[in-house]
Parts: sequence; C-alpha cells; structure tokens
Amino acid sequence: MATNYPVNPRVRAYGKARIDMARRANEAADWKHIWKAPMHPYPFRLGEAWKQCTEYKVDDFAAEIGFLIDVLGLEVTALEPTYAQFSSPQADFYIAVIETPKGHPSTPPDALRIQFMVKDIAATARELESRGILFELPPQPCQPGSQLHIGSFRTPHGISIELWGMSQPTQPSPYAENEQDLLALMSEEKEAPIPAYQPGRAQTPPLEQAEDEDEEEFFPGIDEAAEDVAEDAATEEEDDIEYVDDIDAA
Repeated sequence: MATNYPVNPRVRAYGKARIDMARRANEAADWKHIWKAPMHPYPFRLGEAWKQCTEYKVDDFAAEIGFLIDVLGLEVTALEPTYAQFSSPQADFYIAVIETPKGHPSTPPDALRIQFMVKDIAATARELESRGILFELPPQPCQPGSQLHIGSFRTPHGISIELWGMSQPTQPSPYAENEQDLLALMSEEKEAPIPAYQPGRAQTPPLEQAEDEDEEEFFPGIDEAAEDVAEDAATEEEDDIEYVDDIDAA
C-alpha cells in the first residue's frame, strides 16, 4: 500500500520475514524453533504518570467528552477546553481526545478501534443499553460455535468501541427440537421397574389391587355383591351334590 511517508526497505524485509514465520508455524511448539529475537531490544522505560495513551482528533469535542465521561463513566485524568485524557478507575488504559485544530482533518472514524475484554459481556451490554447506547453489533459469537463473543457501538465521532468476552455455555434444552431429536430422547428413556408389593409397607399396591380400589370408588358395594354371588354359586353346587353316607349303598 502506497503512503506519503518514506519507508526504509530494511523494515519491510523485517516484516516479511516475520510474516513468513507466522505462516510456517502450525502449532505453538513450532514457534520455539522458528521465532528469532528482535534485531534490537525494547528501549522504553515508562514513566509513573501514565504508560501508554491512544489519542484521536474530533470535530465535536463537547459531544465526544460528554459521551466518554457521563455515559461510559470513564475516569478523567486530564481536562482542558480542547483536550481530555481518560482512563479506568484502576488506570488499566489511557485514551485522549483532542479538538481538531483549524485547518487540520479530524481522525477518520474507521482509523482505529478501541477494544475492551470484559468479564461478562452480556451484563455489560445490558448496562450500556440501559444508558441509551445503541449497539451497532449486538454481542454474538465471533464465529459459529465459539464462546468468545464480540459486540460494538460507536462514539459520537464514530470511533468503534468493541466489547470482547467469553460467554458462559448454556445448558442444553431437555425438549426435542425436531423429530430426530425426539426419537433420540425416547430411545434414551428407560421405564422404572415396578417394585414388588409388600403388605404392611407404605407403598403403591399392585395393579390388580389398585383396579379393585378404583372399582369400589366408582361402584360402591361391588365387593359385597361379588361375595353374595360367590355364596349363591356355592349353595347351588351343594344342592347338586348327593352325599352318600354308606359306601356300600352307593
């Protein structure tokens, strides 16, 4: 990509060599054999006030700082009529906003993105929505099936602020969503065995006794009627029997 800044061919060669390493490394163990130490060591000895800050220029300075301070609730570490610097309560990061000087262009909205890795992305998004923030990208998996979620919204100047976070896995539904799942659930179900009925114990009586109790409930006196029928049948059998006292007489 062509730029208006002179580029030393050596730094481009450095970069191409690093890209080649990334292409050759298929797994973490490969990096131990492929990676080479930088040509020069890290030179910065950071100060005590703040260690790093990303600054951008805006056309509507009042709207931008009003959003960052009173909507997002960022800590103000510096504030002047045309400049402001923000951080978190724990000073985890620093962001600066400057009013665009006359005759100079403001920072293009898509020139940078501010990204936060949060613990609970869903709860954070709900809180921001309650403050009136409209998400350009509602929190969703960064790719299908991933627990890593991403969501984004924009500042008044149009700078994209992204939320990243791990979503807690959801419990699978016990209900079948289609016929195939239903058949699978039915094949996994097992009927509980019916325990043997033991008189004197508090348990469900056997099926025959349960049916008898149901009949007694809907047909009162059915047991007494059954006993009468049995007695009548026994009497008839006795009438038909001829008792012989003397075997020889028979």
